Amino acid sequence: MDIPSIDTQVRRKVGDGAEATDFGTLQWVVREGDPAGAETTIGLATFSAGKSNVQHIHPNCEEVVYVLDGQVEHTLGPQSTVLEAGDLIVVPRGVPHRLLNRSLDDVRAYIVFSSPDRQFVPVED
Repeated sequence: MDIPSIDTQVRRKVGDGAEATDFGTLQWVVREGDPAGAETTIGLATFSAGKSNVQHIHPNCEEVVYVLDGQVEHTLGPQSTVLEAGDLIVVPRGVPHRLLNRSLDDVRAYIVFSSPDRQFVPVED
Protein backbone atom coordinates (compact mmCIF):
# COMPACT_ATOMS: atom_id res chain seq x y z
CA MET A 1 0.00 0.00 0.00
CA ASP A 2 1.31 3.40 -0.97
CA ILE A 3 0.99 5.92 1.83
CA PRO A 4 0.35 9.46 0.53
CA SER A 5 2.10 12.48 1.93
CA ILE A 6 0.22 13.67 4.99
CA ASP A 7 0.31 17.22 3.59
CA THR A 8 -1.90 16.14 0.65
CA GLN A 9 -4.47 14.64 3.03
CA VAL A 10 -4.89 17.48 5.54
CA ARG A 11 -7.39 20.33 5.05
CA ARG A 12 -6.58 23.32 7.24
CA LYS A 13 -8.90 26.17 8.19
CA VAL A 14 -11.90 24.57 6.51
CA GLY A 15 -14.40 27.28 5.64
CA ASP A 16 -11.85 30.00 4.92
CA GLY A 17 -12.05 29.19 1.19
CA ALA A 18 -15.86 29.15 0.94
CA GLU A 19 -17.53 30.49 -2.20
CA ALA A 20 -20.81 32.43 -2.39
CA THR A 21 -23.97 30.50 -3.37
CA ASP A 22 -27.66 31.39 -3.67
CA PHE A 23 -28.20 30.15 -0.11
CA GLY A 24 -25.00 31.34 1.61
CA THR A 25 -21.52 29.85 1.17
CA LEU A 26 -20.03 26.47 0.37
CA GLN A 27 -16.54 25.04 0.41
CA TRP A 28 -15.88 21.62 -1.05
CA VAL A 29 -13.09 20.20 1.10
CA VAL A 30 -12.94 16.65 -0.29
CA ARG A 31 -14.08 15.48 -3.71
CA GLU A 32 -13.07 13.44 -6.70
CA GLY A 33 -9.33 13.89 -7.28
CA ASP A 34 -8.80 16.15 -4.24
CA PRO A 35 -7.10 14.47 -2.53
CA ALA A 36 -6.12 11.82 -5.04
CA GLY A 37 -8.14 8.66 -4.50
CA ALA A 38 -10.90 10.35 -2.45
CA GLU A 39 -13.95 8.10 -2.06
CA THR A 40 -16.35 10.71 -0.63
CA THR A 41 -17.42 14.30 -1.20
CA ILE A 42 -17.45 16.61 1.82
CA GLY A 43 -18.44 20.25 2.03
CA LEU A 44 -18.90 22.92 4.67
CA ALA A 45 -22.08 24.86 3.93
CA THR A 46 -23.44 28.02 5.51
CA PHE A 47 -27.12 28.75 4.98
CA SER A 48 -27.82 32.45 5.50
CA ALA A 49 -30.87 33.53 7.50
CA GLY A 50 -34.05 33.01 5.48
CA LYS A 51 -32.31 31.13 2.64
CA SER A 52 -32.64 27.60 1.25
CA ASN A 53 -31.28 25.42 -1.49
CA VAL A 54 -33.56 24.07 -4.21
CA GLN A 55 -35.27 20.73 -3.76
CA HIS A 56 -33.04 18.13 -5.39
CA ILE A 57 -31.91 14.52 -5.49
CA HIS A 58 -28.55 12.77 -5.65
CA PRO A 59 -29.07 9.81 -8.01
CA ASN A 60 -25.66 8.27 -7.34
CA CYS A 61 -25.14 8.61 -3.59
CA GLU A 62 -26.58 9.15 -0.16
CA GLU A 63 -26.05 12.42 1.71
CA VAL A 64 -25.39 12.96 5.40
CA VAL A 65 -25.99 16.42 6.87
CA TYR A 66 -24.50 17.25 10.27
CA VAL A 67 -25.56 20.60 11.75
CA LEU A 68 -22.71 22.46 13.46
CA ASP A 69 -24.46 25.73 14.38
CA GLY A 70 -28.01 27.04 14.26
CA GLN A 71 -31.39 25.53 13.49
CA VAL A 72 -32.68 24.49 10.06
CA GLU A 73 -35.72 22.81 8.58
CA HIS A 74 -34.87 19.79 6.46
CA THR A 75 -37.31 18.10 4.10
CA LEU A 76 -37.24 14.48 3.04
CA GLY A 77 -39.83 13.90 0.34
CA PRO A 78 -43.13 15.26 1.75
CA GLN A 79 -41.86 15.17 5.37
CA SER A 80 -39.98 17.84 7.29
CA THR A 81 -38.17 18.15 10.60
CA VAL A 82 -36.12 20.76 12.43
CA LEU A 83 -32.44 20.01 12.92
CA GLU A 84 -30.32 21.78 15.53
CA ALA A 85 -26.62 21.86 16.31
CA GLY A 86 -25.51 18.29 16.96
CA ASP A 87 -28.28 16.72 14.85
CA LEU A 88 -27.64 14.60 11.77
CA ILE A 89 -29.85 13.33 8.95
CA VAL A 90 -29.11 10.61 6.39
CA VAL A 91 -30.74 11.24 3.00
CA PRO A 92 -31.03 8.08 0.91
CA ARG A 93 -29.99 8.08 -2.74
CA GLY A 94 -32.67 9.50 -5.05
CA VAL A 95 -34.94 11.00 -2.35
CA PRO A 96 -35.98 14.67 -2.89
CA HIS A 97 -34.81 16.96 -0.10
CA ARG A 98 -33.69 20.48 0.81
CA LEU A 99 -32.61 22.66 3.72
CA LEU A 100 -34.56 25.79 4.65
CA ASN A 101 -33.13 28.24 7.15
CA ARG A 102 -36.22 29.86 8.66
CA SER A 103 -34.24 31.36 11.53
CA LEU A 104 -32.63 34.79 11.89
CA ASP A 105 -29.17 33.25 12.30
CA ASP A 106 -26.82 31.52 9.89
CA VAL A 107 -26.67 27.73 9.93
CA ARG A 108 -23.41 25.84 9.36
CA ALA A 109 -23.43 22.18 8.38
CA TYR A 110 -21.07 19.54 7.09
CA ILE A 111 -22.49 17.72 4.09
CA VAL A 112 -21.02 14.33 3.26
CA PHE A 113 -21.77 12.24 0.17
CA SER A 114 -20.98 8.55 -0.34
CA SER A 115 -19.42 9.21 -3.76
CA PRO A 116 -16.43 11.28 -4.85
CA ASP A 117 -18.44 12.61 -7.83
CA ARG A 118 -21.80 13.37 -6.23
CA GLN A 119 -24.50 14.25 -8.70
CA PHE A 120 -27.06 17.01 -8.08
CA VAL A 121 -30.41 17.06 -9.92
CA PRO A 122 -32.99 19.79 -9.11
CA VAL A 123 -36.61 18.56 -8.92
CA GLU A 124 -39.97 20.32 -8.88
CA ASP A 125 -41.56 21.04 -5.49
